Amino acid sequence: MDINSLIAIVVAIVVIYFFVKLVISPLIKAVLGIIIFIIAIYILQRYFGFNLNNILGPFGVYLNLNKWGINLNWILSPLNYYINQATSLFHSLWGNVPKH
Repeated sequence: MDINSLIAIVVAIVVIYFFVKLVISPLIKAVLGIIIFIIAIYILQRYFGFNLNNILGPFGVYLNLNKWGINLNWILSPLNYYINQATSLFHSLWGNVPKH
């Protein structure tokens, strides 16, 4: 192995490192941020009666997904099932805790 090959390998590793650090990492953070935001809105709507249309309504922004033909039941049905399972498990476990 000569010095030119070693320099090329080091440069390639540095370029790949900076590509992952500066491009991929923020992209993953942005996607995870959007997913966490959607899950937070869903939990607020389901358990606390939060309605985004009431908040954004005075600004003229209404998010009526049915009007646009967007159906999210394929995501929400399994999510509802798992949330219901978790809450029923929590309630059954909480009912078995001895109270003093």
